[in-house]
Amino acid sequence: MKILYIASNQKSAQFPFLTDYQNDCLLIGLKELFGDDVVDVNKRFHLYSDYPESDAKADYGNGFTITRYLESDNCDREDIHKKIKNNYFDLVVYGSIWRNQDYIDLVLEHYDKNKILYIDGEDGNNFNERLRDGALYFKRELNPDPSQNLGDLLRFVLPIQFAFPTKKFNKGMKKERRVAHSDPRDRSTYVFKTEAEYYQDYQFSKYAITTKKAGWDCLRHYEIMGNSCIPLFQDIQHAPRFTMMKFPKALLTKAMFFEKNDPKWLDKNYDYLLSEMQDHFEKYNTTVRLAEQVLNEVKLYKRS
Repeated sequence: MKILYIASNQKSAQFPFLTDYQNDCLLIGLKELFGDDVVDVNKRFHLYSDYPESDAKADYGNGFTITRYLESDNCDREDIHKKIKNNYFDLVVYGSIWRNQDYIDLVLEHYDKNKILYIDGEDGNNFNERLRDGALYFKRELNPDPSQNLGDLLRFVLPIQFAFPTKKFNKGMKKERRVAHSDPRDRSTYVFKTEAEYYQDYQFSKYAITTKKAGWDCLRHYEIMGNSCIPLFQDIQHAPRFTMMKFPKALLTKAMFFEKNDPKWLDKNYDYLLSEMQDHFEKYNTTVRLAEQVLNEVKLYKRS
């Protein structure tokens, strides 16, 4: 499948980091599936292995997990205008509809709206005005505010969420402590200088604290699970129904219940719960699975 992936590769006052987790997770997954047939314009430099490590460390989250993951590519980024006019691509994806809308009038002129995807990975629950274009609109924090009066426009909206780079999923490590050191409620615990040290904190721990931040979805949830550690997700029972649709909410709600009411039961049944979480994670929460889910939603929508 040939995919034109349109996104910014520039920082701005409003968006001071190159890293944009929803944008990046989806692009990584599509690249894992289709390689150089996924043409990112503008090139998301920070995702490629030749991006300087010193620059990655200056980005959001020290560049852990997402940056420098992809091998250097051989994409043909020439004659994009001509290729759009000739319907060269099977699908056009706007990786962040709030941050970049390059070629959008040209794309809307030459492509069926079922072949155009707008990705909204921002923390808020507002929708971009481009929702009115009628293209498929994937929203991460999907909890519509009734005051927006979106009405029939919501039929174009589908859920999406973060993911963890497929090849980084670590299934096994002997557990040496109960709860990981890193705790988002206490920034003094953010002591890890390298990704390997950060991951080891989770790999050697049975559980790790996580919580809602600006949005319910957070890459930290997936970093914990991706290193075979069970998240103790504070207030997960209040997460909106259509946010994090592929997240193991029921399993982690159960874990939090027993952590608060019967931690001995939780520890006794740890191996079973970990196995269930790992199975779910492998099925739904890697970047490859994210890309497959999005493409499947497109197919289902086109048949409806």
